[in-house]
Amino acid sequence: MSSDDIAYHYEHDGFIIIPDLIDGEECEKLKIEAQKLLKEKAHPDASVYVHASVTSPICEEYHKDPRLVNILKKIMPDGIMFLSDKIVVKTSEKTFATPWHIDCFYWPNTRPKLSVWIALDDANADNGTLTVVRGSHKKDWKMINKALPNGEFIYRISDEDINNDDVVICAVKRGTAIFFPDTLVHGSTSNIAQKDRYTIISTYHAPANDEKFDFDFPARETLVPTN
Repeated sequence: MSSDDIAYHYEHDGFIIIPDLIDGEECEKLKIEAQKLLKEKAHPDASVYVHASVTSPICEEYHKDPRLVNILKKIMPDGIMFLSDKIVVKTSEKTFATPWHIDCFYWPNTRPKLSVWIALDDANADNGTLTVVRGSHKKDWKMINKALPNGEFIYRISDEDINNDDVVICAVKRGTAIFFPDTLVHGSTSNIAQKDRYTIISTYHAPANDEKFDFDFPARETLVPTN
């Protein structure tokens, strides 16, 4: 996909899918590291571990990987700053679908951000893959504070507000990266296959003066300065 195509689809659809950003061996290395972080650093029942790059040199290596940064350059013309990354897993015990939501609800009144979702296992409708609503980044949405089955709360969007014709279930091979802004409606399918599905999600924004919100993320670093 050319630079122009990447920029066009990101702006038009609100996401881009890049297959084979990393290879199978690298996925396995990251998955082993993700399992280690969840076991040693996270709560025993956690399905998410935030700030992976703070404690893991391996995760730090990948949030600044040139292959990833080269894609970001095509859709972030004002420079690139890494904010944070997290490990997310769905297992035979943690099978619930993630409801529709928008990330910017979690950091209101801060600069725009985007995330890169990398599948460390093959991901599909049966094991909890990412789902997105094409074009939803151009609309205004009402949020609802909703409890998840694991007791956590999520700022979600009502299913009734979603046009099913715009829903994309991202069935992808491991090593695939999906880039999307914090204004895109997304969620996940349930893990009816009850097999582990690991992902790592890194978030970025353009370099600018520090905001109070930024200081909660100690791994922040500028990767491409503003011209």
